Amino acid sequence: MSSSDKKPLIPSSHITVKVKNQDDICVYFRIKRDVELRKMMHAYSDKVGVEMSTLRFLFDGNRIKLNQTPNELGLEDEDEIEAFGEQLGGFSFFFHRHLREY
Repeated sequence: MSSSDKKPLIPSSHITVKVKNQDDICVYFRIKRDVELRKMMHAYSDKVGVEMSTLRFLFDGNRIKLNQTPNELGLEDEDEIEAFGEQLGGFSFFFHRHLREY
């Protein structure tokens, strides 16, 4: 088959993404490019046994909204999404420095 006979590659309607948490535990999902990521986020929540409302998902440092699609975010096959549990409390460096002044 000559190079002129080859059909152009058509991007798949599905991609595989890796969702990685703070402990470097990864869960892989095969998702459609044009379906809201809400479905994947809920599936991840169920898989890890954590309440959906306590999770935050980021791609390239930006928080993912429930209604966004992989196409809207520019997600490609084998991309990584970070999943973080909600942090309650904590200690701010600014706050610590401010307290030392008193």
